Amino acid sequence: MARPDDLVAAAIFATRDGADAAWGLLAAAGIPASVITEPGMVGRRDFLVMVHRERLDEAQALIAAGGV
Repeated sequence: MARPDDLVAAAIFATRDGADAAWGLLAAAGIPASVITEPGMVGRRDFLVMVHRERLDEAQALIAAGGV
C-alpha cells in the first residue's frame, strides 16, 4: 500500500468526467490511479488524478496523448 507522500497529482480537472476519463486511460495502461476530490474556492471542486510518484512521467504522458 502506498504512503500518502508516495502519491502525487498527475493531473487536475474541473469536472469529474475529465478525471474519470484520465483514470480510465491509466487503468487500461496498468497504472494504478485514484481520483480525489478537493474543495476549491467559492464552492468549486477540483478533481485530482493521483498516481505513485515513480509513475508520474508515464501517467502524464498518457493523459496528454489521450487528449483528456
